Amino acid sequence: MTRPNDFSGPSCLLWPVMVIVLPFRLAWELLVLIGRGIGWLLVQFGRYVLRPIGVALYYLLVKPAVWVWETLLLPPLRLLGAFLAWIGRGAWAALAWIGRYVLRPIAIAVGWVLNILVVLPLTMLWRYVLAPIGRGFAWLWENALFPVLSWAWWAAGRVLYYMLVVPLKYLVALPVRWVWTNIARPIGRALRAVWDATFGPVFRWLNEIFSTPGR
Repeated sequence: MTRPNDFSGPSCLLWPVMVIVLPFRLAWELLVLIGRGIGWLLVQFGRYVLRPIGVALYYLLVKPAVWVWETLLLPPLRLLGAFLAWIGRGAWAALAWIGRYVLRPIAIAVGWVLNILVVLPLTMLWRYVLAPIGRGFAWLWENALFPVLSWAWWAAGRVLYYMLVVPLKYLVALPVRWVWTNIARPIGRALRAVWDATFGPVFRWLNEIFSTPGR
């Protein structure tokens, strides 16, 4: 710490320096001492309080728990794991043996029986019976049935046309059209002209007379 007699400057600056700098320097030294004291207290607290508590907890909780785990729990669990692994290996070996020497021969036998009794007969039936019949029916339909049916349909259409359409056209439709065009329509026009020239004005006059008061 700087003392008054250590100041090497002019004597006129001694008292201002002591008044301004010295209190901050004393406060800093006090903080340093307080920090060292707190650090020493924390070290002593950790050494004589926390460490004994940690040692006590280790010997009272951790070490007994480790001993219980390693001595009482882990050996039975290891035996159980080994037993389960042995059972698993035995079950896998049994399943592998059953699959190889039981299921596989059965599957081969069933496949052979199905091939002989089902697949091969169906293949032969399709190849030598159904396929030729289908091809023969397709040829017959294309070269015989379809042309015959087409011609029969065309012939039936032509017969119906000449038996129904033509008689109706020349015996009914055309005479009715001629009568309507040459007789009925001229007679209707003549009757309308006679009506307009004789009774039409009278009825229009009477309609105007009787309808005027009601308006």
